[in-house]
Amino acid sequence: AAVMAMASPQAMASSGSSCGSGNCLRLFYSSNRSGSSTYFWGSNVSDLAPYTFLTSGSGQGQGVKNNAASALNDSPYSSTIFYNSNYGGSCDTLTSYAIADQLHYTYNNDASFKLNYGSSNCYTFN
Repeated sequence: AAVMAMASPQAMASSGSSCGSGNCLRLFYSSNRSGSSTYFWGSNVSDLAPYTFLTSGSGQGQGVKNNAASALNDSPYSSTIFYNSNYGGSCDTLTSYAIADQLHYTYNNDASFKLNYGSSNCYTFN
């Protein structure tokens, strides 16, 4: 079941144990897309602190912020994960439908992300 969670007073993203829109970023607790995961869709998240890993597996219930090791971009658009809150610092971009079996700059250091956004300044997973 989808869960609405408030990331900040201005930004609200949807998260859940399955993709609610067909255009999602899925973050995993462990490398190689294993362990618990959470899907995000609908809007950017400036601070991942309020979110937890939702599916069964290693890491379930742990905070997503600074705990994601791998990712899947289930979207035709690029998505970018940032080292710092508010979309700052080093970043990893996943192009359309890309897989990151081990995040590069944001491995266990993920604090925010932007959907439908890519940057040439980031490490890129194709």
